[in-house]
Amino acid sequence: MISSRQKNLVAAWKTDDAESKVPERSVLDPDALYDICIAEQNTLAALSADDLCYKCDEGCISPYSLVLMARLFLIDEDFADVSTLPQLISCDDLRSLWTPSVQEQFTSALDICVNWSVKLATSDGFNGTITIQDTTISVSNPCPLPIKFRPTLVDDAYPTSAENLVRYTTSYFATKKGNNDLEAMYENSENNKYDRSDNDMLAGVYDTTDEDFYDFYSDAIVGRDMTLAIGSAGVTALAMLFPTVSIFDYCVVGGCFFPFCNFTGIFVVFALGADDVFVAVDKWKNARNELPSGTTEQVAALALPDAAYSMLLTSLTTAVAFFGTAICP
Repeated sequence: MISSRQKNLVAAWKTDDAESKVPERSVLDPDALYDICIAEQNTLAALSADDLCYKCDEGCISPYSLVLMARLFLIDEDFADVSTLPQLISCDDLRSLWTPSVQEQFTSALDICVNWSVKLATSDGFNGTITIQDTTISVSNPCPLPIKFRPTLVDDAYPTSAENLVRYTTSYFATKKGNNDLEAMYENSENNKYDRSDNDMLAGVYDTTDEDFYDFYSDAIVGRDMTLAIGSAGVTALAMLFPTVSIFDYCVVGGCFFPFCNFTGIFVVFALGADDVFVAVDKWKNARNELPSGTTEQVAALALPDAAYSMLLTSLTTAVAFFGTAICP
């Protein structure tokens, strides 16, 4: 389901103090697990509505994440049908059952799985067997978790962390991999249909395991930048048209009367208006990126003052430039 170089939708989560020198929060805390659980639930609903995920009888297959591991750990038995886990242990149940003692037991089990993965990854030629003289001993995987453990569930600092804090983790979704499916998921992500759990404790971001969203974004931003550049060039050419004609008429034709010079001001106003529109749209997009789950009022409160200040500076610099041109001989 999550083989390397596949195109599964993946969510990467981090705690709010993940980049702090002394982090205190962990993804294994009850509230953090609850937030990820709710986010996965909402994202699965969005994927199911657009038929972008692989399904069982109960709906989309549960994502591979610490939430799945925690649910299996709480059941404490071999469980074949993971698609029914959300019905057996809801997000609210997960938070209430995740007591400090359960969290400590799960962390101990996670330590074993992580250390075994590090051993396999860092020992040259180690394949699960130890040879002593002529005797070969097979070492079975000691990880007590009921399904295969992948190191992407924890961050690279976890094995050496004395506090056993998981600052970063991932959720892998069993999603379809056609180009149209990937593009639909990208559009949904851009339109904030996938829950990022943007709260004070946890934040997430979506992409595929093959970074397809990055490619889609690059293609889109190049097209927008080219359109903006061409539009700006057109406005600039329009603004320069009448001054150029005036100079040509005065220097070449020898004309002395320029009744249309004042008319140039109209096009200057048009140019400033177009620039103000570009500034306002850009500030709004930046504010929306900073507040992906914010209301329209919150985005406007962040974007409009900054946009107004930028518009004022643009208008003032243009006015000073034209005033300087007017008073110079």
